[in-house]
Amino acid sequence: MAYPLNEFYSRIYKRYDFINRLFTFGMDQSWRKEAVRQCLHYKPESVLDLCCGTGDLSILLAGIGEGKVSVTGFDRNTRMLEVARQKSQRKGLHTLRYVQGDALQMPFAPDSFDAITIGFGFRNLTYDTPQSSSHIMEMHRVLKRGGMLFILESGVPENRWVRFIFKIYLTLVLIPLGFILSGDRKAYSYLAHSASNFFPAEEVYRMLSGKGFEITARKIFFLGAASLIAAKKQ
Repeated sequence: MAYPLNEFYSRIYKRYDFINRLFTFGMDQSWRKEAVRQCLHYKPESVLDLCCGTGDLSILLAGIGEGKVSVTGFDRNTRMLEVARQKSQRKGLHTLRYVQGDALQMPFAPDSFDAITIGFGFRNLTYDTPQSSSHIMEMHRVLKRGGMLFILESGVPENRWVRFIFKIYLTLVLIPLGFILSGDRKAYSYLAHSASNFFPAEEVYRMLSGKGFEITARKIFFLGAASLIAAKKQ
């Protein structure tokens, strides 16, 4: 990968949640709640929250699931996981498990989970990396047959005028704001670049269907700036 993402996240983890709230006008949490609602609709007993970061999606899954679902948060970055564990403890979610590791070689047996969620991490695993296919294959491996994959990710609006404004916003707002609040211009330059140049939905569909997933639904948020894709393991 052209960008040292793990190093970047180790530098911005303290302000990561706060900047996310500002950048999305607070809408990111409602998007996560919708991902959780769709996931829990299938009544999974075990859910892997891949690239869980500071744990927002994992915490929602465990909290809304009310102990009826086993949630495992998985991420490569140890500092992000430290924040996730602290947040979980403050909310009394002591059964929520966090595991540190590489998404290319997850320490789980095949067919381990009924569902996988990934909130704003799919882009990091598939954009500008030769390991894109391997990451998707690893998701497929640990998911049970018939299990569901829910991808919440930023996207590029299809309308050209909205897309133009979106890219201007990323360049003139996200990068300077991220730099001012975190002190790291390179990290937010990468995040802005990858968000504004990420694959269109049709390409994501092709990537998933080519690795044994069937697309079942897609919900668009904020004029296409983000979307939730649901896919079933065949």
